[in-house]
Amino acid sequence: MLKIDPWQLRWLRARMILVGLGFVAGFAGVLRRAHRLQVVERDKFRAMAEEQYLKDVELPPSRGTVLDRTGARLATSADVDSIYANPRLIGDDAPEVAAQLAPLLKLDRLELERRLESGRYFAWVARRVKPDTAVGVRALALDGVFFTKEPKRFYPAAELAGPLLGFADADARGIEGVELALDRVLRGERVAAPGLRDALGRELLTSGLPDRDAAGGGDVQLTIDRFIQFAAERALAAAIEKHHARAGSVSVIDPKSGQILALASWPSYDPNDPRDAAKRGARNRPVTDAYEPGSTMKTFSVAAALESGLVRPTDTWDCLMGQMMVGGFIIHDTHPHGVLTTAEVVAKSSNIGAARIAKRLGRERLEHFLRGLGFGTATGVELPGEGAGRLKPAARWGETDLATIAFGQSITATPLQLLQGLSAIADGGMMHPPRIVKQIVDHDGRLVRTWKPSERRVMSPHTAHTMVEMLKLVTDRGGTAEGLVIPGYKIAGKTGTAQKVDPVTRRYSVDKWVSSFLGFVPADEPRVAMLVVIDEPSGSHYGSVVAAPVFREVAEQTLKYLGVPPRAADLQAAKAEPPAPAEIRRARVALPRAALEETAVEDESGDVVVPDFTGMSIAEAVSAARRAGVELDLVGSGRAIGQEPGPGAAPHGALCRVAFRPPG
Repeated sequence: MLKIDPWQLRWLRARMILVGLGFVAGFAGVLRRAHRLQVVERDKFRAMAEEQYLKDVELPPSRGTVLDRTGARLATSADVDSIYANPRLIGDDAPEVAAQLAPLLKLDRLELERRLESGRYFAWVARRVKPDTAVGVRALALDGVFFTKEPKRFYPAAELAGPLLGFADADARGIEGVELALDRVLRGERVAAPGLRDALGRELLTSGLPDRDAAGGGDVQLTIDRFIQFAAERALAAAIEKHHARAGSVSVIDPKSGQILALASWPSYDPNDPRDAAKRGARNRPVTDAYEPGSTMKTFSVAAALESGLVRPTDTWDCLMGQMMVGGFIIHDTHPHGVLTTAEVVAKSSNIGAARIAKRLGRERLEHFLRGLGFGTATGVELPGEGAGRLKPAARWGETDLATIAFGQSITATPLQLLQGLSAIADGGMMHPPRIVKQIVDHDGRLVRTWKPSERRVMSPHTAHTMVEMLKLVTDRGGTAEGLVIPGYKIAGKTGTAQKVDPVTRRYSVDKWVSSFLGFVPADEPRVAMLVVIDEPSGSHYGSVVAAPVFREVAEQTLKYLGVPPRAADLQAAKAEPPAPAEIRRARVALPRAALEETAVEDESGDVVVPDFTGMSIAEAVSAARRAGVELDLVGSGRAIGQEPGPGAAPHGALCRVAFRPPG
């Protein structure tokens, strides 16, 4: 019988126990790890596993449509083909596939080959390709190359209203213009569809393609009219070419409601291909560009003086034959003038007359009135990048500032701000903030929001009416825009010719100008208000020569398009001088008593001697009457053709009625 050493037996038992304990410890470790994986971190590892085969496929949203006021489409979206590849499926064939695709898609072959050799499951090849390109790629029937649908933004009218509309990028995000300003309305929401990944990493929808329209963006209808926009852009482009100008804009609004009918800018761009827009300086200039408006500002400084009651249309101002020293600087008029009435200061655009009117008004009153019209504050129109202009507080105005602001320097404003102020004059003192959105409709066709006109009174009806009559004189004979005629329609407006500040010298340039015309038509029942701005024209730079013809062309086409009939009285007025407004041309010219006593020429009986006014202009007659101590009642315009009483002795302070008629 084999006898076992007790020590060996004990060592064998110990080894068996140690092996058993090892198995128990290992099993306990497995149990512990299994518990951790299946219980403690179950959700984490389930998500990691599902990530390998489950995938929510994100589909780009269906962007809403932008319409003009008539319902014509200005921006819309349509599904087009995008091309992607599975590099793992292509494998070693990447060079050959790239060589076939690159010429069709106009891509760099080496770059495309690099993407196809990436070893990934997904790589974009080309997005939103043209239909004929997609047909060509499909014909190649390449393994590992697939198609999907993505919405692409289209602008059916090409360059029409390009800077106004802006554009959207490849991910359907608004970048400029209306597309940016109303991006949240137009974009909608991205749609996620549950899907699977196969072994090759391809995404497969499990429940079919979802309805993207259910989360699509809303449609936006603008106040813009496609026809008026086209007329404005065409006339502006022709003027830019004719005068070799640097840039320009035409802004058209309905002065009764503030609705913007057209915003034309040059340079422009096609939002279907906006790649070089910024480089060429294309932007929505009526909204973004604040500039020194020049003489168009006299419209508002004179209105401020009339509203204050300190100035009347027939008050006279000695314009010193075109030169006046103010604060150490000499102010010039384009043409020398002697004595002008307030109305003639506007009609003949005298800087000196405007400066003298502003001095009587005072800086605080002028600033208060201009701020009431919205100068120095953005209008709040629904467009990005709007400028606020610059209007210093009156406390910081010097003597020179008061004078220059009155005729449109030392102040900047955007075209929309100027039109906003003009609308108050056109609509009897009620100002309408400009707006460009008419209504918003959701993807189900429900009306989400509509805009109603807002208004506030900024001047009395009397002041507004008086300014209308003055602005009519600008296009009468003797006014700065006397050649601006639309048969059957009377125009009220103001020319502007402003020097630009040289950015290098910080002084006014001698050869860089901004030419403009601000006005509305028909003058007595306004339907269209417009501002034309031409930046740095070559050759002639006067607003009456450069900008006014653009106003006439656009206004004439717009009035016909809107069905505004010509008035018989205005048709007749196109052939003959219209009757003068009673308030402006028949009001008594009241001279200060001190002036009468100083200048009166008396005969031996103590009476004054009435001059012979025949052949004199209004300014010459006023000057002669002042020297003689005679008060005048003026009728008509042009040259004097008769008077009552006639030349000779008359009582001191006598009233003499003088009739005027235009030459020719």
